[in-house]
Amino acid sequence: MGHHTTPASFGRMLGRSPHATRAGLLNNSEIIVWQSSRRLVMALGLGVVAAVLRATGTIAGPAWPIFVIVPAYIALVALLTLRIERRHRVGRAALLALALADVVTIFAAVALMTPAAYYARALLLSLLALQFTQMFFGRTPALTVVVGSVAAYAALLATAHSRGVPVEWTEQAWLLALYLLVALNGMALQASANRRLASLVELFTNAQRGDFSRTFVDERNREPDGITLLGRAYNHLRSELATMVMTDPLTHCFNRRGFEQVLMQTVAAAMRRGGELALLAIDIDHFKAVNDTAGHLAGDAVLREVADLLTQSSRVGDVVARVGGEEFVILLPNADSEMAGVVAERVMATVRAHRFRTVRGRHEVTVSIGIAAEQVIDPHIAGALRARADEALYVAKRLGRDRVVMWAPGIRSNATPPWSTFALAE
Repeated sequence: MGHHTTPASFGRMLGRSPHATRAGLLNNSEIIVWQSSRRLVMALGLGVVAAVLRATGTIAGPAWPIFVIVPAYIALVALLTLRIERRHRVGRAALLALALADVVTIFAAVALMTPAAYYARALLLSLLALQFTQMFFGRTPALTVVVGSVAAYAALLATAHSRGVPVEWTEQAWLLALYLLVALNGMALQASANRRLASLVELFTNAQRGDFSRTFVDERNREPDGITLLGRAYNHLRSELATMVMTDPLTHCFNRRGFEQVLMQTVAAAMRRGGELALLAIDIDHFKAVNDTAGHLAGDAVLREVADLLTQSSRVGDVVARVGGEEFVILLPNADSEMAGVVAERVMATVRAHRFRTVRGRHEVTVSIGIAAEQVIDPHIAGALRARADEALYVAKRLGRDRVVMWAPGIRSNATPPWSTFALAE
């Protein structure tokens, strides 16, 4: 059965694309759908104006070209839009074809409906087509419009000259030079705007992933337009955005997203120099009992104090993060298993010696720690390091908590006594 055109399809054909809600993810098919409404309105407007001028005798000549060229162009745009809406993609060949269709339609209409003395109107209209193309589709389709317009205008002049119409070639050459000046300058400005907009989109995409390492390059005294102002605003907000996205609001250390970002950067740095990397997985023992006996506000206070103690016990340059309810990690760059063990023992002793204040008095808290340390020779080691530290932490809890366990192959087989002995203690 054939495809039926629904009202929603016509709505999308007129520019109301369902994909337009995803900012920063524009694609050529979406842009063509959005532009179709402008193309249709302008084609209809030009057709109506031309028909009225012919009907009133303002412009001499037959009216039939209007009723052929304009409907043909509208049908082409509508069919192309509906096809793109179904496939949600468009190739470069289709972009070039659409650019050429704009040029051919403009110059054909001018040739059939305008005296030779006013053929320059076609160049003016082609600048409109250039705006549509250069703003979104880049250099190659835009150059197609410019080269096609120059060639079509030269063909118009040659045809007029062959019919005996006098042509001032010097003046026409100057006119073409001015057209190229305006067109190429517009292309250069738009290319710069597109480049800087793409840079901004990439910055926001990286920020969505938690990467705030890059800033918008602000070239002083050059192109101080709205895009530059937006880039400067991003640079000013960058540190605040990083804090909101990557920091745990309760403990003010890194959250899981922030830690994953720092872990990947640290692994990459260690990979370049063949360095070592260690990770401590830390869990507060019987934390549920703190919440049950002293309340959740007291539990929050314990979490904040534990985060402070972890920071105090770690080395300068180590990274502390809260990755779960009562789960923390410490990333130790340039640390082997021996150094990681020293830091882990210090952390455990510091937390054990601390007295946590709550409304029900002072509480003693202990932690279990799993350690994984590796020399970084694989850029994908981050996941293995996390899994090994978690596995060592699991064993530490099964063996009675309040202890440090270093990961080793087959470590789970040594985790005795059985889990059921400690399940009742949770």
